[in-house]
Parts: sequence; structure tokens; C-alpha cells
Amino acid sequence: MEKKVKFDFHYSKEDDILTIFDYSKSVVDTIEFSEFLNISVNKEGNIVGFEFFDASHFFKTLNSELDATFLSNLKGVELEQKEFRNNWFVVIWLKSDKKVISQPLPIFNKQTYESPLLSTA
Repeated sequence: MEKKVKFDFHYSKEDDILTIFDYSKSVVDTIEFSEFLNISVNKEGNIVGFEFFDASHFFKTLNSELDATFLSNLKGVELEQKEFRNNWFVVIWLKSDKKVISQPLPIFNKQTYESPLLSTA
């Protein structure tokens, strides 16, 4: 995936969880990358979903504008994913009524976790 792709999303302010998902893609595995992040992948190993726990704190650490108020007013989410040397590089475009913020995520090393389902597929 090397172009921006629209994703479905849901933000729960009460639980502070942001879910970003491409429901048109089948999930083969969900990887628990950390205590604040799950990543869902398809059989080709592409990212098809994210679940951010303590989302407002995570995103506000990356960009002070991405607080709970901004996340509560999301109108659209697009992702761009690239791979290089077993790493995922992801940029998320978060759109509200008044602003679009392009936010690169930290680099995710694919070797950190290898799904037994992906290695046998």
C-alpha cells in the first residue's frame, strides 16, 4: 500500500480508544505491539487496522494539537503505509471540520513480532 487509503474509525472519549480499520480487508492476525497499541494485519502482511489505547495521550505526545477534543471531532482518517527493510512506515491523516493533520507514527519493526499464521501462509 503506497497511497493514502481511507479507513473507517471510531473514537471512544470515555475509554480513550481510537480504532482505525479497513473493514473491506480480512484480518489474519492482531499483533499486540505494546500496552497502548494493537496492529491488525492481512495475509499479505499489510496493516489493515490499529487500536490505540490511551489514544489522546499517545497522539498528544506526538503532536500537541491531537488531544481528546480533536479526536472526538474526527470526520475522516486516511493512512499511507510503506515498507522498507522489515519496517512499516505509517502516516495518518486525521481530519476534523476545520483542520487536517498529517501525523507520522513511530517506525514499527515487523521482526518485533512474527505471527505463526503469517509464517505458515
